[in-house]
Amino acid sequence: MKKKTCRLLGIAVATAALILVSGQVWADQIVAKAADASVAFRVYNGYTGTLTIAVTGVGTNIAVTCDGLETTIDGNLVTSNSDVTAAIAACTNTSGTASLRVDANPSLAADVLKAKISTATYTALAGKWLEVLWDTSAALHYDLYFPDRSYQAGVGAYTLASVNCVPTGTGNVTASIYKSGVLVMQKVVTSPVYVNPATWVSPYGDTGAVSSVTNSYTADANVTVDWAVDLPFTGSEPVIVRVARATTATTGNIGAVIK
Repeated sequence: MKKKTCRLLGIAVATAALILVSGQVWADQIVAKAADASVAFRVYNGYTGTLTIAVTGVGTNIAVTCDGLETTIDGNLVTSNSDVTAAIAACTNTSGTASLRVDANPSLAADVLKAKISTATYTALAGKWLEVLWDTSAALHYDLYFPDRSYQAGVGAYTLASVNCVPTGTGNVTASIYKSGVLVMQKVVTSPVYVNPATWVSPYGDTGAVSSVTNSYTADANVTVDWAVDLPFTGSEPVIVRVARATTATTGNIGAVIK
């Protein structure tokens, strides 16, 4: 009887944990992206064939192939996130049917995609999403995207507890949080900082009198972001966490704790 009771208790605990996770998609976990892995926009393939989006020239041209019909979008003429994603949504197959669903919310509407998204060929089978990614060294920012319920089923209320990252690069660091494309919180870290090791020099070794001091200021561009924000969200609005560098961005990362 005791063994059966313990087994039932274990099942109950497991079921409760499952309900918690399914009701709150990001409950108590760390979400992170490395350089060149942040999402610029997503596209859902509503066709029966494979969807292909080929990006060349870091976003100078975008070729969208729907069920075998290719449409080329000139990135020199259509540059902003809202315009590019609208052009992709308008693409059709040979029957003239537009069956792509585009999620533009991973980026701000005015973000320029020309020469800033990763040159690659992205594919999605029927009924699947593909993600087109930022080229970090060109875009100069690291992003996390949290979709709302209209683009991801099962999203419940959650709290963005903190933003923690090492955005490798140079120039000032600006960490920003956007809800439905509107800035709600921001933090700026000045970079570089200048370190003075104050090296004392003695001609007598370790025991003699000190004769001089060398002041050598060294620029240190390393920045670690450890930002407690504790922002609650309902799950009904898309959220972007963005950490940008003013001059260069290279091999860093971005992370956040979600509760």
